[in-house]
Amino acid sequence: MKLSRSERWILANQYRILAALEPDQAATHRGNAEALERGYANAIDRLSAHIVRDDTNRKESDEVDEILSMFDAVQRAYRTLEDNFGIDAWRVSFPGFDRATEEDYLGYAHFSLSHEGRYPNMVTEASLDAGRPMLRDYRRMVDEWKKRGGSAELERQDVIAILNARKEK
Repeated sequence: MKLSRSERWILANQYRILAALEPDQAATHRGNAEALERGYANAIDRLSAHIVRDDTNRKESDEVDEILSMFDAVQRAYRTLEDNFGIDAWRVSFPGFDRATEEDYLGYAHFSLSHEGRYPNMVTEASLDAGRPMLRDYRRMVDEWKKRGGSAELERQDVIAILNARKEK
């Protein structure tokens, strides 16, 4: 990770403050401050190893938000349908994303649902790891949802059409 001189200075000051606030870890914090002040690249990389990557881009985040909104609408409609015959409950559950190929999407979905508490009534798989790539399926589902107005007000035939769009074409 390449930090500017100003960024290193700010972070070093934060470590010096932490050293004063956490006496039991003061030596570690002072060492981190020194590494930043002197620009020791490998030490700085180790300090930032828990930072996964640069920002998840806005397009990915917007797409996850749209997918979650669609699933929320489908699930709310399913719960209020007088006749949900032919719609299996497992089909309306949000399975998540593939950890191996869609990790950024999975991470943001988990953050939105767990940490921000968005869509508190949404039924999801526990790990949100679908175990297979899901974006193509979700994109077809969102397209179908948009064709039907992209709203939370869905009829039985809308729910069925959206869920059927998930199937491979």
